[in-house]
Amino acid sequence: MPPLTRPRRGETTRKPRRAWLAALVAVALGGGGCATRGPNHVYATTADRAAVQDLGPAGTPIRDALKPGEQAVGLAYDFNTDHLFVRVVPAQVIRVIERPSGKILREMPLALSDNLPKDKVVGTNTGPAEAGNGAPSADLAIRSSDRHLFAVHPDGRSVVELTLHGEFVRRVEVQGIAGRIAGLAYDQRGNRLLALCAAAGRAQVGALAPEGNVTHCITLGAAVAPVSLGYDSDARRYFVPLADGHALGEFDATGRLVATHPADGVITAVDAGPRSFLRVF
Repeated sequence: MPPLTRPRRGETTRKPRRAWLAALVAVALGGGGCATRGPNHVYATTADRAAVQDLGPAGTPIRDALKPGEQAVGLAYDFNTDHLFVRVVPAQVIRVIERPSGKILREMPLALSDNLPKDKVVGTNTGPAEAGNGAPSADLAIRSSDRHLFAVHPDGRSVVELTLHGEFVRRVEVQGIAGRIAGLAYDQRGNRLLALCAAAGRAQVGALAPEGNVTHCITLGAAVAPVSLGYDSDARRYFVPLADGHALGEFDATGRLVATHPADGVITAVDAGPRSFLRVF
């Protein structure tokens, strides 16, 4: 057997470093996004605070996320960029906030017209959604793979898909849920949109197929305030404000309440996601 070839001095450190730098440049030039996953954090907004609260370990709130007279009604966290997307009323915009600095990067007008070409609407539901429990939802979710946003339409029965920059993609009419849509979240690992609904005294979360049909549904085992939904894809945990509005319920994959997280006020929006340690985008 011939002897093993000894590497030249420094070769074992230079080549991996070059490969690593090449990979970073390739991703950056390709416009993609990736990140090193950290511990999960849960983000929430409340009715009387301007901050986005961070309920994760050693969490730091994003102060001054809202201006006087504004309220957050939808929240989405993108793991790849470490950005928060906040749906704001009455301005009807999606505000993009850098975390942890709190810098407002941009605002996008939210256009949710009913007058759309037929080829831009998926589904066959007609008419407004039947009444559900609580106030109407205006929740927001994000698919981190391409950073498309999903917003609850005012009709309560459909979801609007938007690009990262707020451009309209399509409206999907949801079928197979009881009552109106009360919250949205995205399962990043399962690559599926999740919708919260509440009717007849119970709250359920359904997984949606691309055409809007519910493919799987669980019932939450505690009374909730159905205004928003968050989801931890790693731990398979759902986050929904509890009935008093001042605490966030954490539910396992079967819908069982496993933890309660107090909040500083009445919760208006929530989302969850792993903290980004290293971001490339």
